[in-house]
This record gives sequence, structure tokens and C-alpha cells, in this order.
Amino acid sequence: MAAPRDNVTLLFKLYCLAVMTLMAAVYTIALRYTRTSDKELYFSTTAVCITEVIKLLLSVGILAKETGSLGRFKASLRENVLGSPKELLKLSVPSLVYAVQNNMAFLALSNLDAAVYQVTYQLKIPCTALCTVLMLNRTLSKLQWVSVFMLCAGVTLVQWKPAQATKVVFLQVLVASTLLSWLSTQTTS
Repeated sequence: MAAPRDNVTLLFKLYCLAVMTLMAAVYTIALRYTRTSDKELYFSTTAVCITEVIKLLLSVGILAKETGSLGRFKASLRENVLGSPKELLKLSVPSLVYAVQNNMAFLALSNLDAAVYQVTYQLKIPCTALCTVLMLNRTLSKLQWVSVFMLCAGVTLVQWKPAQATKVVFLQVLVASTLLSWLSTQTTS
């Protein structure tokens, strides 16, 4: 596996941040639109399953490109997937939780405004931070803790009067939470 590059420019990082923010916003709005239209609804489980199959195919494609040859690709699959059934079983637990989470996202977007959903969805970041500290015995820097508390405060402010959560507030909180998340990951790398 190739070593990570340390020479990534700030401009490229900001570009990635902007693209990820735009993708999150467009995904939520498009999903909300398709779940509340008058047309016949699709099964959310099918959408989640298709998404996961696409991710699997992309992952296998990336692994095939990284290994370079069919023999090394097969050996890597044999060693890392078939040769480690215990590790595969460990990975299946978060995978199942993730599948349930994605199905719940469809349910939530069928019943909530896109702005309220997106801002509330950001609570996964403090939950992850808390689990990292409690379960993995990791420590967070002061900047990371401040980021987590600011994110919680932002979610609380939006939820205080969700009927008044405008698109501007939605975009401000979305950009701020994405930026805070990015900043907190940059301090650990």
C-alpha cells in the first residue's frame, strides 16, 4: 500500500471540503424530494443495498488497481477477507449498524425537513468522538473538544425553533459543522 502524501496543498483540502459539503447538501435535498413527492415511493432498503453494492465494486476496483496484478489481487482478497474470518465477523457488526442507520435516514427524511434532518444528522460526530474516548481510550485535543461542543450548540440552536430554520441557517450550520469536523481531523493527522 502506498504511503500517504504529506504535500497536499491547502487549496486542494479546501476544494475537497467544498465538494463534500455540496454533496452532503445535494444528497439530503434530493433524498428529501424523492421521499416526499406524490409519485410512488421506492423501497429505501433497495436504495441502500444498491449504494452498498456500488461501494463494494468501487472498493474492489481500487484494490485491483493498487495490487497491480490478478495474482496479487487474489492473494490480497484471500489473506484479508477469507483468511481472517474473525476480523470479517468484527467488521460485520458496524456494517449492519450502518445499514440500519442508512435505512433510518430514509425514514427521517420522509418525515422531517431537510434542514432539520441535516443539522441533527451532524450529531453523529459528537457521538463518534465520545465513543472514541470511552471505548478506544483515545484523547481529544482542546480544539477537538471545542469543535464538538460548538457543533452540539449549533444543533441545539437550530432545534430550538425548527420551524424557523431557514435555508440560510441550514447552509451556515452545515458549512460550519463540516469545517469543524475537518479541523478536528486535521489536528490528529
